[in-house]
Amino acid sequence: MNMERWILIGFSSICIFALFKLIPRSKARDAWVLFAFLQVITWPAGLFAVEKGWIEYPTQLFPYVNQYNRTSFSFEFFLFPIVAIFFSLYYPDKVKPKGAAIYYLSFTGFFTICEVLLERYTTLVKYHEWKWYWTLITVMISLFLNHKYYSWFKKRLVKVENV
Repeated sequence: MNMERWILIGFSSICIFALFKLIPRSKARDAWVLFAFLQVITWPAGLFAVEKGWIEYPTQLFPYVNQYNRTSFSFEFFLFPIVAIFFSLYYPDKVKPKGAAIYYLSFTGFFTICEVLLERYTTLVKYHEWKWYWTLITVMISLFLNHKYYSWFKKRLVKVENV
């Protein structure tokens, strides 16, 4: 097994450990909603970028999936949705717009820096026409849409429980 697969296994293990340690049991349903909804966003967006030839994922954790879906299974379907769970569950609701911008930039900036380092030093991701700022923008938009959906979901859930 090569170094890249060990990196994916390490990231996945850390994320699974964090899920079980940092997500309260009372928020498990919310976590599943966030996880599933982000996949609705990332799957078509990731497919579009890969099919256009803008970005490539040469090394996959599950190479047999690559013959059907050339996006990064680990990123699009697992790691990024877990990041979105933490983003929304720990989002500071009572924060001014400047604080919200810092929160968004912290998450998206860290995520972008990680991807740029992986692109530069591994074969996990390869940019063709893709640029780092597209990652920053698309991750920010995805987190925004996911968080807005989650906010709507929480409001609807409260209405249903009060009926």
